[in-house]
Amino acid sequence: MQQPPPLPQAATTIRFHVTPSPPWVRLLAGFADAIVAGLLAFAIIMVILIPNYYPETESIIYQYAENSSGNFREDTVLAKTLMENESLRSMLVASQTILYSVFFLFFLLNEWIFKGSSLGKMIFRITVVRRTIGQPLQISTIFMRAWLKTVFLLLFAPILWISFFWVFFQKDKRTLHDLITGTW
Repeated sequence: MQQPPPLPQAATTIRFHVTPSPPWVRLLAGFADAIVAGLLAFAIIMVILIPNYYPETESIIYQYAENSSGNFREDTVLAKTLMENESLRSMLVASQTILYSVFFLFFLLNEWIFKGSSLGKMIFRITVVRRTIGQPLQISTIFMRAWLKTVFLLLFAPILWISFFWVFFQKDKRTLHDLITGTW
């Protein structure tokens, strides 16, 4: 039997051209992610943390809501009384820990499982890519991005806004966490 001739080699190579998404699209994707992560953290705090570990704080919070004028600055005596309550302070620390943890894990797991995307990014069909095209995102890069976004979003909100507006003045349209992690 005669062997078939070898298949010809492809004469063309596929080239990728990566362009950054418009800043408003990335902002909306970030808002979508923040809303989902925030609702998840809120549910954990309200359904698990407070009823199971800090039930006494529920009555304190309701009492504050009934006696408050709605302005924390005007209700200084009531606010001071609240902050002197040890169980309430402990519950607030636990709530913040849960909030930061949920946001970090949400950003980390989304970009890892969805290979550079997240729920918000999938809505707008955008993906994080390495600046050097063709290389996959490494877990260390995803970890650093998740950590930076959590810190910027929850601890230093003004830095997040500066980072976002930075995009409009920079030639390659990258945010601060993109510059630090070498992504787009």
